[in-house]
Amino acid sequence: MTETSNASIQDNSGKGQPVLVAIDFSEDSRAALLWAGKYAGSIDAPLVLLHVVHDPASYPGFYRNDQKEELLPMQQVAEEMMVEFLSEMKQEYPGLDWLDLARTELIIGMPPGRIVEMAGLLGAGIIVIGNRGLTGLPHMLLGSVAERVVELASIPVVVVKADSKVDSSG
Repeated sequence: MTETSNASIQDNSGKGQPVLVAIDFSEDSRAALLWAGKYAGSIDAPLVLLHVVHDPASYPGFYRNDQKEELLPMQQVAEEMMVEFLSEMKQEYPGLDWLDLARTELIIGMPPGRIVEMAGLLGAGIIVIGNRGLTGLPHMLLGSVAERVVELASIPVVVVKADSKVDSSG
């Protein structure tokens, strides 16, 4: 997992346009990953998992590592979180053979813009993202990453909620 340059990174290996799934390690992103994996398999398209390390002002930041009680660079902890997230997904859903073929990307920035930017760089045909479903004041104060991605994207965006029944087989 590496920082992505501004150069085009398309490499579809003769398959359909990539399916980009944004991962924030939440239950909603688990549901989005299951949906995206099934969809990518149905259209024989590569699957790209993207986590954007939220960096509000391009200042180096830190995520807290609960196991070590220390502050570590955000990107390092995010990489560890992605590995743990994927391991948990494989344990919870043993039939996800396609997960081993998925490409993972980790980039720094503001999530909505970087998700849309990465979709363009990949030549993605669709963006899949989970929705935490905030309402009321939290939504007004924080906004919604999924909502902003829908506004910015020039390609289809599928928003998946964790409470939807997602079949991981096939």
